Amino acid sequence: MASIDYIERIPNNVDLSENRRLLRALEDWQPKFLEWWHDMGPEGFQSKDVYLRTAVSVDAKGWAQFGYVKMPEYRWGIFLAEPEADRRINFGEHQGQPAWPDVPGEYRGTLRRLIVTQGDTEPASVEQQRLLGHSCPSLYDLRNLFQVNVEEGRHLWAMVYLLHAYFGRDGRE
Repeated sequence: MASIDYIERIPNNVDLSENRRLLRALEDWQPKFLEWWHDMGPEGFQSKDVYLRTAVSVDAKGWAQFGYVKMPEYRWGIFLAEPEADRRINFGEHQGQPAWPDVPGEYRGTLRRLIVTQGDTEPASVEQQRLLGHSCPSLYDLRNLFQVNVEEGRHLWAMVYLLHAYFGRDGRE
């Protein structure tokens, strides 16, 4: 089996190349995602000249930098804001306390359920909008619709990353 170059195939700033466990999980997950996208994503437009905005990096202030590609060339990536020194929790009963580097045990189950639920809604949105492109009144509207679709897919990638990176076996399942 050929090795996948995740720096090229999955642009990221989360050091995928340094986390062998996460790499193995994504090596299994990525082809299934791409098959799902082809089968259930926007129908009938993969070869059209519709250019989509895609994140290519994140600057030191957390702002994404973007480029444009045709839909089949969209590179599903994982970009997180750079870690902040002395970052604090902004709300809730832990407001003002240092941000957690790992999920505390008492919150793991609840947070995992929230992330799984969010991860389930992202592809459901894409699937529900699958045929909308056929009724778009303009190329501008079509591009905006497909931008929403790829953003939903990108959000799914973020949820998968969080589950794999922070929840171990429970997240992978």
